[in-house]
Amino acid sequence: MTTVSDVLDFLEGFAPPELAESWDNVGLLCGDRAAEVTSVLCALDATEDVIEEAIERGAQLVVAHHPAIFTSVSRVTTDNATGRVLRLAICHRISIICMHTNADCAVGGVNDALASALFLTDVINMEARENRMLGRVGDLPHEMQPREFALFVKECLRAGGVRFCDCGKPIRRVAVGGGACGKLMDSALAKGADAFVIGDCSYDLMQRAQSLGLTLVDAGHFPTENPIAAVFADRIVEAFPHLISVVSERHADCIQFV
Repeated sequence: MTTVSDVLDFLEGFAPPELAESWDNVGLLCGDRAAEVTSVLCALDATEDVIEEAIERGAQLVVAHHPAIFTSVSRVTTDNATGRVLRLAICHRISIICMHTNADCAVGGVNDALASALFLTDVINMEARENRMLGRVGDLPHEMQPREFALFVKECLRAGGVRFCDCGKPIRRVAVGGGACGKLMDSALAKGADAFVIGDCSYDLMQRAQSLGLTLVDAGHFPTENPIAAVFADRIVEAFPHLISVVSERHADCIQFV
């Protein structure tokens, strides 16, 4: 019998909780460590739709990237999304494991998956943030101009759209940071990056990047991090071949483009 604890131990071997930023909340956030698991559903977020899909699939465990409990929770009711998710999971005996910044930093984690999705080669650690494990830098298959590169990113990540600033020079070396990593651009520049692919970029960060000669591409939070869901699913199946482990078919980017 495989338990929630077995899967958690395996995932924490892949992405140790010690790699998480000090402000983060990772690990088993809801459920029973001793509960049997035969089916796992993987997603970027443990949303209501994802929990309902897990119920329909008969999954006992949801593995997500973003924490289901992030800010302080003083009550679990149907008055807000966090309460509804937790209540639904608890009522149906579904456990929730979240692997956030520890999965960002892990070898083979979020940023390695993002680098792979962009076909980068000779990928190295960008050495950013608290444990010097956040971000990756690698080389493109061939040199691209900024607009060409932005369109390449959009296609590779199946993003609804991308925003970018044009550094005015060809791009060959690329840094990546899934999610809101714009403040890491100094680390990207220190590794010789011509461009930096992130999600959730503010106007002032775009201005700063352009002034520093760095093409900054905001491909969105969901597209830059969503590749990790397939990594979770594949690794769980490899470790536990008798389990069903799949990526959610319902979870999608909440941001739409017109």
